[in-house]
Amino acid sequence: VPPGYPAIDINSTDSQGQCPDGMSKVANHLGYSYLGRYFASYGYIVASIDVVSINNKPGIDGDITLNFVRARLVLKTLEKMKEWNDSAEKCKQVLDGINLSAHFDFTQIGLMGHSRGGEGVRNAYNMLMENKGSSDTLMWRNRLAGMNIRAVMEIAPMYYGRDSVKLTVDNVPWAMMVAGCEDDELDYAHVRLASEQMKTAKHPNYVVHVYGANHEYFNSEWKIGIPSCFGDQDPLWDVNATTFKVSDILPYTLNTFLDFTLPKVNGSEVQRRITIFVLASFFRAYVGINADPSLATLLDPSTPLSGDLPEIGRQYFNPVQSILLFNGSDNIFGTPGIEMTPLQEYAQSTFDAFAKAYDASLVRPPQFTFMPSPPQKGNLSLDCLDQIENAIHVDFGNSTKDEILILFDKTHTLNLMTIDIHLARRSSCWFTSTHPSTCAEPREMKLEIQLQTSNGFITGTTVSLKSRYNMQFVLCNAMMDIPPEKLAFLPVMFETVRIPITNGVLITGIKLLSRNGGSVILGDIMGTIQAPSSMSSFLSMSPICAIFNFLLVIFVASHRI
Repeated sequence: VPPGYPAIDINSTDSQGQCPDGMSKVANHLGYSYLGRYFASYGYIVASIDVVSINNKPGIDGDITLNFVRARLVLKTLEKMKEWNDSAEKCKQVLDGINLSAHFDFTQIGLMGHSRGGEGVRNAYNMLMENKGSSDTLMWRNRLAGMNIRAVMEIAPMYYGRDSVKLTVDNVPWAMMVAGCEDDELDYAHVRLASEQMKTAKHPNYVVHVYGANHEYFNSEWKIGIPSCFGDQDPLWDVNATTFKVSDILPYTLNTFLDFTLPKVNGSEVQRRITIFVLASFFRAYVGINADPSLATLLDPSTPLSGDLPEIGRQYFNPVQSILLFNGSDNIFGTPGIEMTPLQEYAQSTFDAFAKAYDASLVRPPQFTFMPSPPQKGNLSLDCLDQIENAIHVDFGNSTKDEILILFDKTHTLNLMTIDIHLARRSSCWFTSTHPSTCAEPREMKLEIQLQTSNGFITGTTVSLKSRYNMQFVLCNAMMDIPPEKLAFLPVMFETVRIPITNGVLITGIKLLSRNGGSVILGDIMGTIQAPSSMSSFLSMSPICAIFNFLLVIFVASHRI
């Protein structure tokens, strides 16, 4: 690469992970060194796995994304670390004379995976801890007997499964970071993982939407990012940086869809800073002999954040400590001026308008910009309907007086500590305008939430909602071999609005009032019936093992040296 240009991965390594003559490997595994240094300062042993030999390689039967291969790399790394722990000689040989033998605590392991590595660590957890996912699972459980994974974090992960079976992380705390300006997982399929987690999880789950973040800059070695913010987000990289065409350094891409215009930037320090914040709050809460559950409250949507952090959306759920008060469809009433539509019906009606506009337009909508061949006009269809969330689209129009009321079953509202409301806002203006600023809806929607008690309504909180995504439709299962004309409704990126309940007040419902019009998507409403401190019993075991990797990361906590 000429001086001043970021390194470009052209996916040309051989089966041994070696580059062609005249080219050098991108040190993907070093892209998490900034995280390794942070966690090492707190006594964790951190390993980052280099998977360049299989990255972007063709899949195999039953594992088209090679994410079970990645899982085995994680498990094999744990096996190797056990050898180092058992032998001072082997440990010093591998670690340049440093002896960490007898300092690994394999009862305290944390896993983090980025992109395909997200599904890789999810698979590794299920193979080792749940006896699920692969025919060689029992072998690995025997080889790694006594090891215990305590928490799993995924960053912009894949969610495609194996032979139509998609796994979740059920029995340990789980978290996911979502890039608001995603430029790789363009169908946002991983957001649906959060919906599946809600159905099966038995421990706290956290989803953090990092607005303005792209797919790459969580890794400091990934210097290439395609600008793709499709909504009200401020990019976390230097938008004023000079740009270049890919063909400037790779001439064979000239006049192809690969000849993107890219910024000359060195990643994003802001994106790395928020990554440290999220991972520190999560892993230090759940992994290690000194784990402190109170640190996880920083991921609680009701906890104020430091002003030096970028905008994030936080979604929290813990089914064991919560009860369902509203499932996205029942016992909801609105004044006559409000349009309330089940989300699947709303998606279909909006899709019809989108398809007509696409057929008539000479300009591609932004989500089709990166496709070598856009969908054929006149052939669009809305598919993946089973993936649309059970939610309600509520349109207040321009009204500042209309309201909706959701009633709860009184038998479920005794001793509530909090009410968690899952909300999202998405205003698609592509088919009515060429610029979001001309949309009819307000940029910030002011929504007042009132709590219904036996003595009337009391104000719970007022929230401001921005439309973070102004596109509605993406490819249906983009990683699969499906015609590009088959589209899906973009998964809903819910945020949790948490309202504390004081003095044991009995809440029988909530009222939502828009103070300046606009529309909102209302998902589940949960009630917390148990104090978060009850999580401590899960943590009363010993130190942590954590391993990070590029695409796959293992955190292994250590005994104090």
